[in-house]
Amino acid sequence: MKQIRVTPTERRKLQERFGVKESYVLEVLRYKKDGPTAREIRKEAIRMGGRYVDPDFAPNCRTQYLGGTIVQTFSDDVVLRIELQNGDVSISHRGNVLEMIRNATMCMWNSMAMKAQEIAETAMVTR
Repeated sequence: MKQIRVTPTERRKLQERFGVKESYVLEVLRYKKDGPTAREIRKEAIRMGGRYVDPDFAPNCRTQYLGGTIVQTFSDDVVLRIELQNGDVSISHRGNVLEMIRNATMCMWNSMAMKAQEIAETAMVTR
């Protein structure tokens, strides 16, 4: 089941900021509710450090193993680089680094792959 994981403290902050009940926030973070407010809550949850998790996710990209680096290339020149030696993961779009996580866990790598996929899909739609 896809969801955005946040701490209980972050969940309470979302509830207070958006003036909604805890049950609503939980449903939004589990993608059971949608709409403008739900989308804003999910965006804010990610900005606060929440992690997107989808156990069924398989990115739509080309994967290359280049020495100690895994490079996943998505559409519109979105690239996810994973440095195996130190665990650094970065997303770039058209050569510009958008985000980097040092010493990333597998969960973080998955979250970054989801972000890369979303950036690529959004870029293709808004071109």
